[in-house]
Amino acid sequence: MDVLALLDKLDAYLSECSRVPLMGKLLVDEEEVFAIIDDLRAQIPHELEQAKWLLKERERILQEARKEAEDILKDAQGQIATLASESVIAKEARAQAEELMNRAKEVATEINLGAREYADELMKAVEDSILDILERVREGRRELQVDREVAASKAAGLSDVEDSLEEEDDDSFFADSEDEEESSRGGKRRRK
Repeated sequence: MDVLALLDKLDAYLSECSRVPLMGKLLVDEEEVFAIIDDLRAQIPHELEQAKWLLKERERILQEARKEAEDILKDAQGQIATLASESVIAKEARAQAEELMNRAKEVATEINLGAREYADELMKAVEDSILDILERVREGRRELQVDREVAASKAAGLSDVEDSLEEEDDDSFFADSEDEEESSRGGKRRRK
């Protein structure tokens, strides 16, 4: 699975999770989220390998463009030499040779610029993809942290409530015992 598919899976999972009422937080299965994050960690090196491949591909395209430009220049220079050697058409040869040289330089420049633009577009797409992945992973981690804090505060809150209930039960028991003692003393006094 590629990184974007894993991020979509994480997004779909989080959108299906139950929400904690009044808190706007999600209840998530920590193992499920960490499994997706582990898959992302495993996939990111693959994406980086693709980026490296794109860099190599860019360099190859630039090398081919340079070689083609050099070949065009050599061809133009060869034609210049051939045309210049003929005395009758020497002027025409120079004009054509200069035109060929200018055209060769234009073509070489266009090829070089095109190759650079293409490589830049590819690198931009990879960069955007990696930044998007990184932002989604950070968002997932923030949500997990919030969920942990909510769970911890709930656990602490339940513990406080249980302690409070136990104290109330103890107070109520002692109060009932004292009432019974007073009523039994009062009954003894009346008998006298």
